[in-house]
Amino acid sequence: MPRGIQNVYIFDIFNTTSWSVVLGAPMLLFLQHLKATATVVAIAACLSPILNILQIPAARFVEQVGYRRFVLSGWTTRSFLVIGMTIVAFLPDSVDRTTRIVLMLFLSLVYNVLRGIAACGMLPWFTHIVPEGRRGEFLAKDQTAVAFSGIVSLLLFGLILAGGYTWYSYGAVFSISVIAAFTSLHFLRRVPDVPVEKIVRNKTPPPWAEMFFHPPFFKYIRYNIIINMALGASAAFWVRYFKAFLDVTASNVLFIACGTNIVLVAALFLITPVIDRVGNKQVLTLSGILLTLHFSIWGSVAAGLLPFNWTILIIQAVTSGFGQALWNLANVRMIMGIVPVMGRAHFLALYSVASNLTLGIVPLVWGPVMDYLDHWHLAWGYWNWNSYSLIYAVLAFTIATGLGFLQVLDEPKKMTWDVFMSELLVKTPSRAVSRLIGRLRGPGIQ
Repeated sequence: MPRGIQNVYIFDIFNTTSWSVVLGAPMLLFLQHLKATATVVAIAACLSPILNILQIPAARFVEQVGYRRFVLSGWTTRSFLVIGMTIVAFLPDSVDRTTRIVLMLFLSLVYNVLRGIAACGMLPWFTHIVPEGRRGEFLAKDQTAVAFSGIVSLLLFGLILAGGYTWYSYGAVFSISVIAAFTSLHFLRRVPDVPVEKIVRNKTPPPWAEMFFHPPFFKYIRYNIIINMALGASAAFWVRYFKAFLDVTASNVLFIACGTNIVLVAALFLITPVIDRVGNKQVLTLSGILLTLHFSIWGSVAAGLLPFNWTILIIQAVTSGFGQALWNLANVRMIMGIVPVMGRAHFLALYSVASNLTLGIVPLVWGPVMDYLDHWHLAWGYWNWNSYSLIYAVLAFTIATGLGFLQVLDEPKKMTWDVFMSELLVKTPSRAVSRLIGRLRGPGIQ
């Protein structure tokens, strides 16, 4: 691993604290506080993924400018936009809520434009500096840093919004985002750079159509799009589901998200020792099974088939945390291994745009549907159809369909399925316990 790579993880900690406000649950809760419709919430949720399409035109410049300089310029500029969002969040309730919604959406639009352009250099940069045999380890540590930051941030934000928040509570949350954004820039500057002359560049315009239909790349993009159709809808409406349907308070929504991140860290702890020896298909298959179960249970709760209680909440935190951790890790690792060295920035930009367009367009489709079906109910035996039981049933079916497409992907097998499960669930935890006991005994004590 290159020297200074630890700065990526520290950058991730502060960067996650910042974007988890402006792109995550606090922003959706703020719009919910202003009584925004499902369509408005969908617009807010879709800005980030849809504007990743700007990576396509940006890809022609990133290799000329250099990865670090390109990313740092965009990240610095977008950090100033968070100051504007904080000002809007501090506006008292006496200010017209429509005005505050419009201002926040406008600032989010500009923020995500800058993010969409700058993100073009991030994945090629890390793919270039991290050796292929250590990418699984790198991604696991990267995701762990993000998850730990999410745990602390969501816990802090939940405490700020607990107990009947006042007009300035959301302003305090956004202020933390500003501080974290500018702190993250310090560590981003210290990440090892790739000299411009060492970047392999295409001297001719990239054949986008041929790249997209490059067989290994196209097969994986097809599967990736199907999975993201479910994840995009889930990410946009889970806060609304908890607030409007299950009557969970804003602070408890953040505490639940915090608990899911704790499970996610545990999943990363289990998978890290074996990830560089195991095939991505096995990890993605396990992720798909868990996410199918997760969405099926939420659909059953919405349909009145299952009660909403602590048992269900714990099961859902486990299925969501493990499912997301395995997906995030194997998905990125898979695409890093598929794309060729020549035109790497363009291939990765194409992958990111295809994935994020799906994540962005799906909420725009579901938003008006959710508004239209807001008061729709239909009894079907023990199952009660409503807008939420419908959406989660569709999401479970979509993930299950993706599992079918996953099986046709070509990948060299590094470990059989039974050995993988034995390593993940038996050997890895036992080694961790052995190391812990050894440390507790102290040096020199046998």
